[in-house]
Amino acid sequence: MGHHRTAGSPIVSTLTLELVALSIIAIYVVVHTLEQPEKGEFFIRLVLVSAASWIAEESCILSYQFYGYSPIWTLFLADVPLLVIVIWPIIVHSAWDLASQMLRPGHRLVPLFAAAIVLTDALLIEPVGVQIGLWSWKEPGIFEVPPIGVLGWAFFAFLCMLHFGKEKQRNGTRRINLLITVIPVLGTHLLLLITWWVAFRWVKITVDPRLTVGVAWVVSIFLVYAILKNRTGIRVERKTLWLRLLGALFLFTWLALNANDSKLLILYGVAFAPPYLTLMTQQYMLRRKQ
Repeated sequence: MGHHRTAGSPIVSTLTLELVALSIIAIYVVVHTLEQPEKGEFFIRLVLVSAASWIAEESCILSYQFYGYSPIWTLFLADVPLLVIVIWPIIVHSAWDLASQMLRPGHRLVPLFAAAIVLTDALLIEPVGVQIGLWSWKEPGIFEVPPIGVLGWAFFAFLCMLHFGKEKQRNGTRRINLLITVIPVLGTHLLLLITWWVAFRWVKITVDPRLTVGVAWVVSIFLVYAILKNRTGIRVERKTLWLRLLGALFLFTWLALNANDSKLLILYGVAFAPPYLTLMTQQYMLRRKQ
């Protein structure tokens, strides 16, 4: 989860980045609440996930000192940019929506599948954030991002979404909701420590960018095949796809503006587009036939 960088800075000001990101967050919240029968619970969930994300980020920074955020951010809450804290519940909730629709609501694998979506988000966002100069890691890995860094995203999201499932089962009392500020934080630390000492403590290498790009495209092609074969797009709401597309376009724009001569990073980033574009195309074409 999260990050300072000494080399390079965004071509466009960080304030512009933050304002555009806040606009995307606002659009997500407004559009998502239009059909929400219980808007109060939705907002409470966003606030609690934000609180949990800040506690998790701040405690990770202080405990492990693996990464740090650049001072170019406008507003901070201790060591974490305020925008990052606000973004986290949107990342988690949008992944929950997408996974629920792809697997159908109530499926027992939704939390795991949604965590995999967040992991995919992290695999793209982390290298772009480092390239732009918004944060940096002290350990080597994929495009200057250690694997445990992206796993931290998935651990936190998975534990949050397990809680979402329990909320639905128990009709979400306030007492149960408050546990989301505790369990994902403690669980994330536990899983990070286990994976670090079992695996990543002993394997600290810089992954060849060419290998990374090759693997990314193989996975991308496989996902396109799986989506086409299972007709996944027909189950996904158009609103869900368009809301996530806004964030993706924003991220790709910043990558294009700040990639410099990093052609491999651009090729890596583009590999994330085909599965999503396939979902959107399939959803549009199949629903149009009905």
